[in-house]
Amino acid sequence: MALKDMARIEEDKDISPLTSVSDDIYPYGLRISLTEAELEKLGVDHSDWEIGDTFHLHGLAKVVSISQNASEDHESVCVSLQFTHLAGPESEDEEDAEEEAEDDEPSLEKHGYLRHK
Repeated sequence: MALKDMARIEEDKDISPLTSVSDDIYPYGLRISLTEAELEKLGVDHSDWEIGDTFHLHGLAKVVSISQNASEDHESVCVSLQFTHLAGPESEDEEDAEEEAEDDEPSLEKHGYLRHK
């Protein structure tokens, strides 16, 4: 799976008197926050992290809302996702163990995942 850079290009930036001007080129809605409890569940030692470091993360998210809006000159769509399952970087040994355990895992249908690719 190829990763896509979600940075806004200059034309995408919608600055108005009601929005704050920020140097952040990534939309606020793409930001997630993990507390010590979530980092502990992921088995992540964050003690040596610094601002600007990169953390590789895999996730599964449920679609919780879809909204569409149209006007004379503009049409927009917004899809809201709720992350329900996250995984941090894995070693090769962990990946092999995960593949063996896949047959024993419960169905994700109880979390509302009727379709996912």
